[in-house]
Amino acid sequence: MIATLLPTIGLGLLSFKQNEALISDSVTRELRILADNINRQLDQWAGENTLAIRALSTSNPVIEGLATLKRFSDSENTNAVKQTQSVMTSYLRSVEMKLDEVLELTVFDNTRKIVASSASTPEVREPPEQWTHASLTSGTIATPPAWNNRFATATISIIYPVLSYDSQLIGAIAATLDLGTFKNRLIEIKKFSSGEIAILDRNGKVLLGSAPGVDHQAALSPHQWELIQMFDESISYDGLSYPKAIGLAYTSENIPVTILVEQDHSAIQAAWIKLRNRFLEFVGILIIIVTGVALYMGHSIVTPLKQLINAVKGIVEGNLDIYLPAKRRDEVGQLTDMFNQMTDALRNKHTEIMTANQAMQQQNQLLQKLSITDGLTGLYNRTKLNTILSEQLARFKRHDRPFCLLMIDVDYFKTINDKLGHIVGDRILVTVASVLLKSIRTIDYAARYGGDEFMVILTETSSSAAIKTAERIRAEVSSACLTFKEHPVHITLSIGITQSRHDDITPNDLIARADAALYEAKESGRNRVHCADA
Repeated sequence: MIATLLPTIGLGLLSFKQNEALISDSVTRELRILADNINRQLDQWAGENTLAIRALSTSNPVIEGLATLKRFSDSENTNAVKQTQSVMTSYLRSVEMKLDEVLELTVFDNTRKIVASSASTPEVREPPEQWTHASLTSGTIATPPAWNNRFATATISIIYPVLSYDSQLIGAIAATLDLGTFKNRLIEIKKFSSGEIAILDRNGKVLLGSAPGVDHQAALSPHQWELIQMFDESISYDGLSYPKAIGLAYTSENIPVTILVEQDHSAIQAAWIKLRNRFLEFVGILIIIVTGVALYMGHSIVTPLKQLINAVKGIVEGNLDIYLPAKRRDEVGQLTDMFNQMTDALRNKHTEIMTANQAMQQQNQLLQKLSITDGLTGLYNRTKLNTILSEQLARFKRHDRPFCLLMIDVDYFKTINDKLGHIVGDRILVTVASVLLKSIRTIDYAARYGGDEFMVILTETSSSAAIKTAERIRAEVSSACLTFKEHPVHITLSIGITQSRHDDITPNDLIARADAALYEAKESGRNRVHCADA
């Protein structure tokens, strides 16, 4: 009996210790996984709202409004200034009503002065004095997360620079976001976990909580706040959601908040005590039972525990396809069920995150393409044309390599459009665009300026070479006869040409000369080319 009891009791003690360590590690790992999941969701929430603010900073009403205010800044036309500010304020309020997570929007000019706001008293008073390279592309946090008594919710303010069409800083736009809307995600994530979640500010005060009794009036004591920040592992303390809790704190890198996840210490302790009592009963039974029972218990407990340990190691290494068959009904079986539930939740969340990320990337690619191209012809639009002209002007001033701008107009397009209809008119525009793309080099650019007007930028080209290219385009379009409803349509073009000059400052300088040359071509009888530099 002694020879049998000694190794059996030793094996039982070893199994007990392994169970205790496994439960502790499982709680810590579950808390860490939950905190990491919350952090990813918080980053995604911030990214979605930052993307919306970034899109708003590039909207025409904001850019054109700031440009107008800058143009009238030195004049005494106060009526025009007030009218522009009123239009921008109405636009900001309409946008705010459409965005559920935005509480207010405020626009600043380049002197850091508020020019328009959806609120009578804006939360953000002024943008930063200096913009870093990172903040120019991703914005910056103007007001860190905190409880806002005015809105009766937790808020965070993000500010984003506003650039003109020629990439000059002309102002900034600030948005105060309702962090309280993130609580729905906390509650949704909590369904897959047995713990409670709280979002704390930098002083340890509660901003959001998944537990019903945890609100902005709750806070950790200074000693508890210092203690929980000191350790990277889970610790026991007087919790927010439970009288005695096991918790783990995780500091977010992108948003200055601390994510606190807690589990009920008494529930975990009860499981541990239950395991201990069963072990004592097991030891008492071992006094009567012989070696066979000891061998059986060693095989039936240690082996599943090792399987769980190996499975947990696999999860840590990133393998989420692990599944353990639950054949037992004791604590090991319950732990196996919990492990399988945890892996299922992790797989589902991972799939959701990857699907959302892929959808966001596709949407961004589509938005980027739509923002620079014309929907009918597929050519660059007017906004992209201004950007290309600005770049070509800068390159011309650096390297003294001239380029030419062609302004093209379809002769008598309105008459053709009225006679044959808009469908025929659209097909004519598509035909002209196709000829333009075939007639220029890969280093040149073609754009639809508006209506039946097109523009072509011939890089590193003199006016004499541009005239030849223009004549070729005119001839090819003139030779194209389209038949619609048995009526031939003869298409002719009038083309104005100008070459870059050293006194050109903005794209409008070239466009004005090209437009004047186009006017001369029309006055000379149309279906011809006129160069402003000839």
